[in-house]
Amino acid sequence: MKCPKCKGKNIIKRGKRYNKTNTKQLYQCMKCNLTFMKHDGFERMRHNKKIISRAIHMHNEGLSLFQVQDHLWQHDGIKVTRKTISDWTKKYSVFLK
Repeated sequence: MKCPKCKGKNIIKRGKRYNKTNTKQLYQCMKCNLTFMKHDGFERMRHNKKIISRAIHMHNEGLSLFQVQDHLWQHDGIKVTRKTISDWTKKYSVFLK
């Protein structure tokens, strides 16, 4: 792993970042003191990546946006809009193919 700023390899673990969906490991570069997280493609997402990928999969399998929205609400208790599911599909379906 390298520092995204200075490309240094002297990296240490520097605690964890918690939010309501998951926990991510923080790292610190000893050269430039930058604190950063490992890039996983789901930065700044409010929902768990498993929920996002399942919603995209259901939509790509032929379910309508309304059906996907209803399924997420009934089975997981997650309220998302049809626009959000559409945005996820546009953003991440390239990676899932």
